[in-house]
Formats: sequence, C-alpha cells, structure tokens
Amino acid sequence: MARLLTTAVSTGFSAGLFSTVLPVAVWPGEAKLTAPLFCSAPYREPIVVSDTTHDSEGTSVDYTLYCATERGAVTDEGFVLPFLVLMAVHIAIITAVVYLAGLWMRRRTPVDAVTAASEPRTYGEAEPL
Repeated sequence: MARLLTTAVSTGFSAGLFSTVLPVAVWPGEAKLTAPLFCSAPYREPIVVSDTTHDSEGTSVDYTLYCATERGAVTDEGFVLPFLVLMAVHIAIITAVVYLAGLWMRRRTPVDAVTAASEPRTYGEAEPL
C-alpha cells in the first residue's frame, strides 16, 4: 500500500508540474478559476492580462491576475499565488486518479494469481532426496 501511495504521489507531482506549466503557456486564462480565492467583494470579475516585454535579452511574457468591479476599478493579485494554487490542484487531481487506478487494478487482480506468482514452480512429481 505504501508503494502504491509513493507511486501515486511521485507521478502526481511530476505530471502535475507538467500539466500546470503547459496550460499556462497555452491558456493563461485558467488562472481565472482561482478568482473565488483571490477576488473579494466588490472586485468579483477576474481578468488575466499578458504583458509582453522586448529588451536586449529577448522577449518575455508576464501574466497577471486582476480583479475588477463593475465600474472598472481593479486590484492586482499577481500571478505567483494563482499559479501555485493551480499547481497544487493539478498535483492533487493527478495523484488521486493514479492512486484510485492503482487500487482498482489491485482489486481486479485475483489473489490466486498473486500467490501463484510468488511460489516456485514444480514440473512433474517432486521426489524426496
């Protein structure tokens, strides 16, 4: 059981990191899903803004989560905390799926097959020496 949990956590962590970075690069608007945690009344409308900067070292893109009111007032919530929350959620979901899949596979494995695999095979009749 501990082996399954270790596998689930390590898989969840590595796949969770990948599944967080890739969607942020493709769809940074996923940070809007964290708005209930960071946007408080009256700033209820989440907006994700990308700022592209060109300098001598190249081009960089920064994403920022803003919370706005109906009249247009905004608060800057940054992007690090929403990104960390998304990463934690991705890791938790993938870990749970891998763990449940492992439990499901164990449940479907017959007990006789497990014990038969651990016993040495004998071919023919065993004769005493």
